[in-house]
Amino acid sequence: MIRIRPGLIELPLAVAMFAVPAVVPAQEPDTALQLARVRVTVSRDASRPTLELPYGVSRLVLDSDRAGTRRASLTEALLFMPGVMVSNRFNPTQDPRMSVRGFGARSAFGIRGVRVLRDGVPLTVADGQTAVDVVDLESLGAAELFRGSAGALYGNSSGGVVDFRTPAPPDSGGRGRVSGFYAGSIARASASGARRLGQFGVQATLTRTAGDGPRDYSTFTSTNLLADMRWTAPGDTRLQLQASHYDAPDAENPGALTAAEMELDPTLADPLNVTRKAGKSARQSMVSLQGERRMGRASVMASVHTGWRDLVNPLAFAIIDLDRQTSGATVQAQVPLGDGPRPVRLAFGLDYLNQDDDRQNYTNCAGRTGAGRDPATCPTDADKGSQTLDQREQVSSLGVYARGEMTLSSKVSVTGTVRSERTRFSVFDRRAFSGTELTRSMSAVSPMLGVNWRVGPLASAYLTVSTSFETPTTTELANQPDGSGGLNTELQPQRGLTYEAGFKGLRGSGLRYDVALFRIDTEDELIPFEIPGGDGRRYFRNAGRTSRLGLEAAVSGLAGPVALAATGTWLRYVYDEFVVAGTSYDGNRVPGVAPLVIAGSASLNPSWGLVALEVQRVARQTVNDANTDWADGHVVANTRLALQLPTLLAIEPVFGIDNLFDRTYASNVVVNANQNLSPAMRRYYEPGAGRTYYVSIRMGTR
Repeated sequence: MIRIRPGLIELPLAVAMFAVPAVVPAQEPDTALQLARVRVTVSRDASRPTLELPYGVSRLVLDSDRAGTRRASLTEALLFMPGVMVSNRFNPTQDPRMSVRGFGARSAFGIRGVRVLRDGVPLTVADGQTAVDVVDLESLGAAELFRGSAGALYGNSSGGVVDFRTPAPPDSGGRGRVSGFYAGSIARASASGARRLGQFGVQATLTRTAGDGPRDYSTFTSTNLLADMRWTAPGDTRLQLQASHYDAPDAENPGALTAAEMELDPTLADPLNVTRKAGKSARQSMVSLQGERRMGRASVMASVHTGWRDLVNPLAFAIIDLDRQTSGATVQAQVPLGDGPRPVRLAFGLDYLNQDDDRQNYTNCAGRTGAGRDPATCPTDADKGSQTLDQREQVSSLGVYARGEMTLSSKVSVTGTVRSERTRFSVFDRRAFSGTELTRSMSAVSPMLGVNWRVGPLASAYLTVSTSFETPTTTELANQPDGSGGLNTELQPQRGLTYEAGFKGLRGSGLRYDVALFRIDTEDELIPFEIPGGDGRRYFRNAGRTSRLGLEAAVSGLAGPVALAATGTWLRYVYDEFVVAGTSYDGNRVPGVAPLVIAGSASLNPSWGLVALEVQRVARQTVNDANTDWADGHVVANTRLALQLPTLLAIEPVFGIDNLFDRTYASNVVVNANQNLSPAMRRYYEPGAGRTYYVSIRMGTR
């Protein structure tokens, strides 16, 4: 349940876990004990308070930090995380575009550059792609975020890390819940149950969502199912078996708009997408098993997982038919050494991921008539025309890492990590190469070094130097401007070096704060572009060098009965060296990243419920390398009222308004779109929803 009553709220009190809370309870007498209860594992360590870690780490508890929200999207859930920007495309065929300190900003679909996990098991596949449509927010309890370069811990595509956590089954008895919401013309219904049976805990969640999005041509339906079973045995042994299934049989793709269309009517769809019947049909299943064994102070953890994804994706330029199989395994061990004044903590790990794609592309003949329906490419009346690509794409990655932490004094500790990883791509093109297999391998050694200083019992400062390594994905390697199959041999992985300093803590008065200053230097940054006649297809090239200088801050506290909080992220993200066809973009801003994002909230938590107001300001951002086109800045306000009814069952209705002042704005941008067309014809903008009224309700056992 949303737990908005005093006494039921579980808030992250370490500022390094900071997220803007919807509710802040009265402070308990012993804040140090409260602080010690807030721990994370996203650092690939045993559960640790974040004040002991020399990183920017945040933890979000959905039922308290984002109390009363619909759980409709990751944008809504992660709205106030400093350094993190989740751009909702309001497009049922596309995942949100998530960026952490600029990593992931290039993504045209799905998530790139940011590693995503669920209960420690990777959702990101071997080449760095992540589809988060399979994540049902109704089944989640919390999220942990590593807000910085984590290549030394997680390897490829770890400019940031998000680990979604499923709540544990109850310690005894059972619980049940039904929930749902209606917003505009979208409806969701969800049911979940959990039960403790001796040493076993079992739970399951089933969610169905359907309706019309806020734009024309955006109808969709989807079903999510998650089953989770946990077994705890004497002797500190734990097993967790989890299975999930996602089915979205039909979803329409409204595409992006021009500036004139945005101003005229932001609910419009791209006419070409409608004509070509752009959309998506996807189905994905995943099974994972993980176990942990504690032996005194040491521990060993291992996991295995496998998954299947079937995708039929009509786009303006092609119909993509993809069958994907994934698998992976992880083993890690942690060994504390010494009981003296300078203890040492050692950790070792191995990660293996495998991805096997059967990709077939076809000419999209939908809507083609007359001379546009070439018999050679559209021989029948079917939408699927001639085959343009038929290849098997395989990716495997193997990484090993070692981490050591030494306590130098009662206040100072040093942490060092190094990882070696190799990613191998292979393509078997059934059409062009008569059985020839093309391969490419990309590797990196990624170190990290951090110093943490406990300034006081409830505050710490840190300095960290870390690295990142990001390969192109198979889609980015396979899409070649000359239309040939195989792999793009010119596209290189991008590599980054990050310097970070931070200060975080909690004052006895209840004031929480988290400040981080960072600089990131990147070589061979992966940049999207389009070509004339490409119908919106995305290709990629490397920029020579880019640099990012950023500041992120978060603060919260009480002003009488009102809880106030604010976050801010400033990022100067520019090309240092980038020349294309004789044109230099040196000194230009990298597109797709807002230089300033500020958010604030105020909430009141009376005994009968919750009243909350949230405001986010996103600054003007450029949308192309030349910095000639821009998306205007915008301010969006949301408000909601949640009630806690005094009934036998916990019944919690919520009434809310998103985009309170009905602003027209681009919630997401398509970087470097249609550069071959005149500025007026370029489709950069994916508009956000207008003013949206919603009602939701949760009912369950207390």
